[in-house]
Formats: sequence, structure tokens, C-alpha cells
Amino acid sequence: MRVTSLAEVEQALERGIELENRLDWGGALAFYSEQIRLLAGFPDGPDLWRVRSYARLREANALMALERNDEARGAFDAALEDAKRSEDRLALARALIGAGVFAANTGDLERGEAFLLSACGAAEAAAGPDGDQALGWALLNLGGLLGKRGKLDLAFLTLHKARERLFALENWVGVAASWEVEAKLRERLGDPERAREHLAEALAMYRKEGMAEKVEELQARIGNKAV
Repeated sequence: MRVTSLAEVEQALERGIELENRLDWGGALAFYSEQIRLLAGFPDGPDLWRVRSYARLREANALMALERNDEARGAFDAALEDAKRSEDRLALARALIGAGVFAANTGDLERGEAFLLSACGAAEAAAGPDGDQALGWALLNLGGLLGKRGKLDLAFLTLHKARERLFALENWVGVAASWEVEAKLRERLGDPERAREHLAEALAMYRKEGMAEKVEELQARIGNKAV
């Protein structure tokens, strides 16, 4: 593949999310790694660092999904370094979200919470709908982490705020993810009926986006193919 501008690579990275939505993590990893290889042909500077940060972040996310955590840690660190060098607030917010999610998933909840709180601040400072979207995802992940730490009232409030922001942006995948996270918290609290209701809400959003793999996954968890 031949590219002539950073904008082309940046646009291609968005197409890679389609592979993630199909849960094709191996395909997504190969796609993002190729985009990073293409970026090696561009000169250093804030624009390159910003785009490469996002590419490395998406690569790291795929590695984490494939449970290749040592490689994922290196990719997240590289994404955060590039974001800081770029001095782009949106890039920094996204990289901090990734670092926070990784820290939480690998058991470092306190560090993960610190990353996600910093991500909220960076996202609020970023102008426009992309900043709003980053804030919604930061709040979503922060809500889930607060639940893991036993701060349940704050967790539910944070998830509600995330859902409001993502709904306003018509980010149905984010809305669905927030319902999934809340369902897990309800299950931990011994409230299977509320959990099932939340999963049904998530299922409706995933169906709206045509995400067949997620629809099938949640239908199996709910245990009712007619939902």
C-alpha cells in the first residue's frame, strides 16, 4: 500500500475499528501494525507523533484483547510518549484512557484510576465532538474501575454520566458498552434481573450497529434468543 499523506493513514486507522467491532483482533493487529510501518516514511514532528500515538494505541488495544500483555504494555507506553510529545490534548486523552484501561486490566487499579482521571481532564480541554467522545469513554472506563474498587455509588453515577454524553453523540457502541459494564456490577451485587435488563439494553444498541458477533455473545449471556 502506498500513502502520500498522514491524513490518509489517519483515515485508514478509523477503518480498522470495523475489524475490532467484528472481534477480529488478529486482523485488527495486522492492520494497525501495517499502518505503523507506513508511518516510518514520514518526518518527525507533532503531526506524526499525534497520528502515530493513535496507531500505537489501537495496536495496543488489539494486543491486550489477544492477551499479549507484555507487548501491549510497550505499545501503550509508546502511544503515551508520542501523545505527550505531540502536545495534542485529544491524543493525550486517548492515550491516557488506554493506559488506564491496561493498568486496570492487569490489576493496578489505583494507577488505572489516576490515568483515567487525568484522561478526563485532558478530554475536557480538547475542543469539539472528538473531545466529548473521549470524555465519554474516559468516564465509562472510570466507572467500571470504580466498581472494581468497591466505590459503587460513584461508579453508577459515573457510568450514567458517560452514557448521557455518548448517547448525545449517538455513539451507540459506547452506550452499549456502558450498559455491559453496569450489568457486570449488578451481577457482582447479586442482582441478576437488573443485570439481564442492562444486557438487553446493550444488545439493542449492538443490534442497531449491526454488530452480529456482539449480539450473539450477549444473547448467549442473557439466555433468551428472543430478546
